[in-house]
Amino acid sequence: MGFGLIASLKNLAPILAYVAGVFFFFAALSGRVRWTLAFVVFLIPLRNVVERLHGYPGGTKFLTILILAMAMGWLFLAMGQRIKFMDRSSLNLITIISVFYTFISLQLGNHYLGTSFFDIGDPRVQDWKNLCMMPLLFFITCNTIQDKKWVWRIFTVMCLSMVLMAYYTISQVSWFSSLVSRAKITGTFQFLGPNEVAAFLNQYTLLMMSVYFFMRRGRNKMLLLALVLVNLYCLVFMYSRAAYLATAVGMLFLFAVKNKKLLIPLFLVVIFWQVALPQKVQERILETTNEYGELEQSASSRLSIWAVSWEVFQKNPVTGIGWGVFRRLGYDLGDTHNIYLKILVEQGVLGLTIFLILCLCFLREGMNLYAKGDDDLSKGLGLGLAVATIVMVINNLFGDRWTYFELSSYLWIYAGLVSRLRIIAQEETKKGLTKVKGNKKSKLKFS
Repeated sequence: MGFGLIASLKNLAPILAYVAGVFFFFAALSGRVRWTLAFVVFLIPLRNVVERLHGYPGGTKFLTILILAMAMGWLFLAMGQRIKFMDRSSLNLITIISVFYTFISLQLGNHYLGTSFFDIGDPRVQDWKNLCMMPLLFFITCNTIQDKKWVWRIFTVMCLSMVLMAYYTISQVSWFSSLVSRAKITGTFQFLGPNEVAAFLNQYTLLMMSVYFFMRRGRNKMLLLALVLVNLYCLVFMYSRAAYLATAVGMLFLFAVKNKKLLIPLFLVVIFWQVALPQKVQERILETTNEYGELEQSASSRLSIWAVSWEVFQKNPVTGIGWGVFRRLGYDLGDTHNIYLKILVEQGVLGLTIFLILCLCFLREGMNLYAKGDDDLSKGLGLGLAVATIVMVINNLFGDRWTYFELSSYLWIYAGLVSRLRIIAQEETKKGLTKVKGNKKSKLKFS
């Protein structure tokens, strides 16, 4: 009966999501942006559900339409002076510069390939559009979420979405448990592989772990711990070496800042990994070289494509060859398998500089809230954003874990939540100072 109920819900999910999407579309246009944002946030990782909406009118652009509706609702709210159009954040300027520069790079790529100025059907244009949707989500989140209650509602929705993702991922991990079949593990992403799923899990699981450290004892804390442990279990058995490294570095930073006692078991696992880790995980780590000490095929191919990438970069070092062009050059691996090399090749030194500054701003925004937040949960989310940023930086050494909408949207949304919490903390500080000054004036007056 239980499996029958789950099967029925799976069949009903697309039509229910579509009907809800129509409702939330009009809700966003009427100014109720936050509810639509919560709905979109829930669906972002659930690509398996979104793909099933393609048969309905507008279904292929379902999330894009809702995000644009939220942007219009945000604009209408600002025009009606119900909210500021754009509150101050250290991420605002660099985000706008990044979007503008990638658009210029897209046009450089069109010139390089000899294609039209802005062909909507071009996959490069579609990829650029998806990239731009993420900064737009940051601005919508930061400027329409106005209080802490809604910050934690959005955080809860993200956790609920990851519960569904964990349900699918655990099933796949049990079905495809061998190193050979791991490529079939897609979680809810459909077209992305185990390395991308692992990158998603390690970024946001460590962020949730940071929040967990700051929560008071109770049911919610235990539920969050359960989700963290389930995600870590999935992460271990997806056999992603890049994710293992990024997770270890992220934990090192998180534990060093917040819970130094946990550094001891972390170091013990790192030192005695051949005893502490499951056998298949050990085999996956050792696959980097073969029995003769030579690099295995995957690692060898990456080194080859990195060498080719460097040669291409040297011919166009300042601005690169243009957004999304490298995969059109016909090399075997198609991609550079390193976001920093990819940006160097396609966007040049200018593009890489902008990207690194953006990463530093993410890190700074998180650490600022951790240092100056006016409650423990805010501090936890701020530190979590900083940890997630560090993990993202490591993940991207081994592939593109940045430009995929399903993979990086949550990082931008978390950045929006952190920016809003920082603004709230600043406003509370100003109110406190104003109140103190008022009390001093009153005392002087009556004395």
